[in-house]
Amino acid sequence: MSVLAEISVADADAKTSAIYRGLMQAAGAGAPALIFRHMATYPGLLEWVWHAVGPDLSPGWPSQAVWGIVRAQPVVSLPPLTAGDLAGLGVDSEGRLGISRTVANYNRMNPVMLVTIGALRILMRNDAIPETTAGFPTDTAALPPPLSELPAPPRVADLDPELRAILAELRRTLPDAGSEVTPTLYRHLSLWPLFMAELGRRIADRLDDMDRATHVLADACGPLIHALAKRAEARISAPAPLPDPAPLLKVMDSFAYVIPHMVAVGAAVEKALPE
Repeated sequence: MSVLAEISVADADAKTSAIYRGLMQAAGAGAPALIFRHMATYPGLLEWVWHAVGPDLSPGWPSQAVWGIVRAQPVVSLPPLTAGDLAGLGVDSEGRLGISRTVANYNRMNPVMLVTIGALRILMRNDAIPETTAGFPTDTAALPPPLSELPAPPRVADLDPELRAILAELRRTLPDAGSEVTPTLYRHLSLWPLFMAELGRRIADRLDDMDRATHVLADACGPLIHALAKRAEARISAPAPLPDPAPLLKVMDSFAYVIPHMVAVGAAVEKALPE
């Protein structure tokens, strides 16, 4: 199966780079999400996306709202990793900071992407937007400054075969997107391969609990997704510039599970790391 196509930060043109930075600013994160790097491969699509949701993402209110929803969810417990455990896995003090920074980036970014992609998926499918009685303050909300940018993640094909097998097991509950999707958090944490292998085994043991947490979180974010979609619908005057939307919608249907799943994983990993 082919790997999901994307345009990396390093390869982005000026217009794409500016939108990437807007997305990173909205999430207070140091990298744009994989789904947006994939959308950038479709000519004109990322500009349409930013026109639809950028005016809400930039003031920050969806970010603050979804971070609050995530904080209210129970966290799946993983066996804790001690400083001694990390040292035994080849992670020194600098590596500990790198791992913590990487997890913090994704724990900011993924919730914002969850509600953003949820809203865009509704618009691209031309679904009726359910009415919601939940009210969200839509004025400007203070956002934390973006965390430092992350290095390019390694390619899965370049990883050790044992680690690739562990990553394949972690994809077990992910829906078919038409291409292989290895969440970029896992790829970034594979910069510390022994650590990612051990962490992956611990996550794999709790995949059923992660699956349940995924569905609970997705349901909790429904009203916010609908509110964001309703506001974006009022801005767009033409459908997304896609000659055939079916392939992208298949990816987005998959990511409707992948993103909340990785929010649940990220919260569990953060809790398991030593302070």
